[in-house]
Amino acid sequence: MDRVTDRGTRRVLAAALVAVGVALFAARALPRFRDPALFAEDGEIFLAGAYNEGLAALLEPYAGYLHLVPRLVAAATVWVPITAVPLVYLVATVVIHLAFLAPALSRRLDPVLPSALYRSGLFVSLCLLPALWEVYGNIANLIFAAATALTLVVISVDPRTRPGRWIEIVAIGLIGLSGPLIVLFVPFFVWRWLRLGRTRHSLAVTIVAVATAAVQLSVYLSSDRSTPGGGTVTILVRSAVERVGGGYLVGHRAGFVGALGSPTAVAAALWLTAAVVLTCWAVGRIAVPLWLLFVVLLASAVNAYGPIVLASGEALQRHITTPMAIVVILMWVTIASRALTAVRVVAAGLLLCGALGVVRDFAPEPYPFRPDLRPLERCVEADAGVCRQLIFGPGWEVVLAPDGPRLVGGTPTDG
Repeated sequence: MDRVTDRGTRRVLAAALVAVGVALFAARALPRFRDPALFAEDGEIFLAGAYNEGLAALLEPYAGYLHLVPRLVAAATVWVPITAVPLVYLVATVVIHLAFLAPALSRRLDPVLPSALYRSGLFVSLCLLPALWEVYGNIANLIFAAATALTLVVISVDPRTRPGRWIEIVAIGLIGLSGPLIVLFVPFFVWRWLRLGRTRHSLAVTIVAVATAAVQLSVYLSSDRSTPGGGTVTILVRSAVERVGGGYLVGHRAGFVGALGSPTAVAAALWLTAAVVLTCWAVGRIAVPLWLLFVVLLASAVNAYGPIVLASGEALQRHITTPMAIVVILMWVTIASRALTAVRVVAAGLLLCGALGVVRDFAPEPYPFRPDLRPLERCVEADAGVCRQLIFGPGWEVVLAPDGPRLVGGTPTDG
């Protein structure tokens, strides 16, 4: 009976931790709930696409790739008043972001996180991840939150039920058609297939990943997208230390970039080095592939944007989210491992080093420009043809013409 009681107590505690994680994650949105506004692409690309093109917008490329999940959200909420769209988008993205973190709670992680308490702890840590100003609460950057879900999936075992297997296949398909990161994950799905004994389901998931990656690559290669480039190994190392390590320790609000000799830079370098050495020694079979994924994700951003990655604590923050999540995942896997108690204690200490970053970055600030959308709504209701509204900041504008001439690049045309 004692063992049964103890198991029940742990389940209750795990459920309580999940509830706390959900509540805290939702609470992070309070500043934006009080003053909701449209993020850049949320208005100019996805809201406009849903209104102007209807369902045809679902497979409309933007910036060199498809964005199926963001466009589905926009399509599903096109019926709400325009003035309510910012709030609806915010609520929808908070819910979907939590869904992307939910794989942390799955028993499919039992081989690396054999207790519901460990999985709940990981879930809470991911809910409190620092440096989320850019990613949190907008549909445009859901594709980068989805990368954390992909990371959790590649270290999981196969679903035990047929519905679970179909849900995973559909989810990978949706995520794969919602951004370019699926291309980088393909080798890691192959690794999962090999690690799990080449199961039929893992092969099916890998095929879906390969197929969606091929679609995204073909869209990219046929687009005119270009990036500044200029990445170097030095920028990659500095990005890992300053943006991931520094962002975790002190949060993005500290603006920690460009100070290699500072105490914070030294602390960040020591923290990241300790995390690499500790996890590779304790759980190398999982840690080595995940650190490789860490490098691949960060290197892709550095290669595309070069020194812009180091421009500020907020620059390209979307590319920092999943590398930081990988470190947190590995800390929890080490804590849950059979390594020496001292190793597990150090891992817990490294995890807790992010407390300051969590506090500083807990509540992302509202967007800088929060215009009244009532004139835009009245314009659309009056069938005025082409209706325009500046949003977010310089260069961002919503252009709506749902019943008017077709829009090409924001300019009306009879096409």
